[in-house]
Amino acid sequence: MATRNLTQADFEATILGNDIVLIDFWAAWCGPCRQFAPVFEAASEAHPDVVFAKIDTEAEQALAGAANVTSIPTLMAFREGVLVFSQPGALPADALNRVIDGVRGLDMEQVHAQVAAQRALMDKPREVTLTDFAEALAAGGAVIDVREPMEYRAGHVPGAVLMPLRSVPEKLAEVPTGQPVYVICASGNRSLQATDFLRSKGIEAYSVAGGTSGWAAGGREIVTGALPTAQA
Repeated sequence: MATRNLTQADFEATILGNDIVLIDFWAAWCGPCRQFAPVFEAASEAHPDVVFAKIDTEAEQALAGAANVTSIPTLMAFREGVLVFSQPGALPADALNRVIDGVRGLDMEQVHAQVAAQRALMDKPREVTLTDFAEALAAGGAVIDVREPMEYRAGHVPGAVLMPLRSVPEKLAEVPTGQPVYVICASGNRSLQATDFLRSKGIEAYSVAGGTSGWAAGGREIVTGALPTAQA
């Protein structure tokens, strides 16, 4: 099956109307795009059950922006209307075939359940009040402090684990799962950034409005001193 060119007008219908859709975001001036083009075209002939589409990012700038394409070529794969793969760079033929096989092998019942859970999470408030946080903390809630070590040493909420904002992505495996996670900083700005990132990874996180400053101003307990052993 030959590749087809997509525009804003037929993008959604193509995604929703087919089982598996692979999209190559490209531009004529892009060398790696030209390198990937014959690989993509050959794969389209080898996999007639898959829709192979191309989007010219110069002609469809709004569509590329809505898809958060920041580098080209970018390959995206959709199955049953769900984005299941997205990666920039020109893939060799064997890697592209592995992507296609991986998309075919997905348990879509599980994927749809994960999507539903993610949507439900995003509908929940991003912030909690200090009062609600105090209740969660008393009940054993997990707390991550995303300030810097110096700030943490000066005073932190009891039980808070230090994880500076810049380190959250690389320490994602250390974030508790299966329970709400409360994220705190000095006032609530950095904690909102971390909360949004954690939620994008499917973790039920809440930013503490007012932060450690508000907690201390309310006369609540503050712990000072050394970092936890794991963070020292």
